[in-house]
Amino acid sequence: MAQAEQTKNNFPLHQYKKNVEIEKEKTLALINAWEENEKAKAQTKAYKELCSTEAWENNMKISLELDLKKMEEKIEVEKDEYSKRFKKKIPEIEKIAEAKREKIEKQKEQKSINLKKISEKLSATPNAYPPKTKTCGCF
Repeated sequence: MAQAEQTKNNFPLHQYKKNVEIEKEKTLALINAWEENEKAKAQTKAYKELCSTEAWENNMKISLELDLKKMEEKIEVEKDEYSKRFKKKIPEIEKIAEAKREKIEKQKEQKSINLKKISEKLSATPNAYPPKTKTCGCF
């Protein structure tokens, strides 16, 4: 009879230990599932943030490229305008240069005429050469 009581007592104790062990395994399984779920959430969040950062980077690059193209177009337009202005100034410069050349030619001709007149006067009077000009105020 003592053995029968012992087996009755052992059976529930043994069952209790099995139940505790099963509960531990369930708890560990739940903890592992929770951990995997949290890891997946963290990975998903990190992936979304990386995608967001990459999209921002691409948008910023595109924006800068568009700004650069606009500036290049603006510079090209300004270059064309300056080129037109300078091309308009070329005839003015040529006109001014031609007027200066004509003036120099007239001065040259006038000087030549004046020298010819002096030469004729000197030829008319043989004793007039060299011209009597005072080089110094004392003599």
